[in-house]
Amino acid sequence: MAKTRAYGSDVQCLAAFEATYGTAPNGGGGGVYTKVSFSSADIGAEKPLGYSPLLGQGRDAQDPFYDATNVEGSIKVPLELRAIGFWLKGVLGAPATVDNTGGKYTHTFKSGGDLLSLALEFGHTKLATQKHFLNTGAKLDTLSFPMQRTGAAEADLGVIAQGETSGPTAQDASPLSYALKRFNNGKGSIKVAGGQLANVTAGQFSFSNNMEKVETIRDDGLIDGADETEATATGTIDVRFSTDTTLADAIDAETPVALEYGFTIPGGAGHALTFKLPRVFLPRKKLPISGPGGISVTYDWQAAFDSVEGHMLEVILVNDVASY
Repeated sequence: MAKTRAYGSDVQCLAAFEATYGTAPNGGGGGVYTKVSFSSADIGAEKPLGYSPLLGQGRDAQDPFYDATNVEGSIKVPLELRAIGFWLKGVLGAPATVDNTGGKYTHTFKSGGDLLSLALEFGHTKLATQKHFLNTGAKLDTLSFPMQRTGAAEADLGVIAQGETSGPTAQDASPLSYALKRFNNGKGSIKVAGGQLANVTAGQFSFSNNMEKVETIRDDGLIDGADETEATATGTIDVRFSTDTTLADAIDAETPVALEYGFTIPGGAGHALTFKLPRVFLPRKKLPISGPGGISVTYDWQAAFDSVEGHMLEVILVNDVASY
């Protein structure tokens, strides 16, 4: 039944990579866009009002003016087995894929490459008059997620787009889709030098392309593009103070460690998602004692380029998708 009020439960998100920045692919033939799952989003165009007071016009305010358009925001997506490869392609570039036979594939994404832009459409499909908002020239600037003991694993993606248009019909009436298979935090791990880190209670991972908007002067008020600059990866590890010296030894020696954040699926035929950082630096931190309970310390780490591995960050996704 058609509705007169919009609800999040009725919204669909369609996404496709663009061949030309700012030009949405033509999905008229079907199967061009991919329908992706998400839990929240605030991507869209904003055109703020500016004001410059003039004298000699009396005491009442005069007309404001419309300033330049900004199209950016974020989308929260599940860390899951198949569709996460689509998003990783947007954040890190196209992967190198190896066919392991038997319907299993290994996709390796690395930081430092060139990125493609996307068209992202959010459609209110159950309204009496459907409304679809198409964001073009969308580039994925950041990816971050927390590590914790419980709950579903989700990632936040920061987006900078060029423009937004709206219309009554979807870009693709028969989009592709991925069968949903979620990772969960109960099967997450944080490893140092390939071994499970002891007494770790929480963590945070953040990657950024540090996009720079090209804000040229043009009569439509849009940006010319968003260019990736220096890629960075940072995060935190919360550790209970104990007799384990894995991190303390590296900090004392002022040497980097190899750090991994990963997720597996029980009985998943080796299916996994792993974020590998070959050179991570950890600071010396004091040990605050706040009472009779356990003593914890939070390490704020920074990753750096590894000249031997040839990258700062490598993400390995093993699943049953042949290509992205």
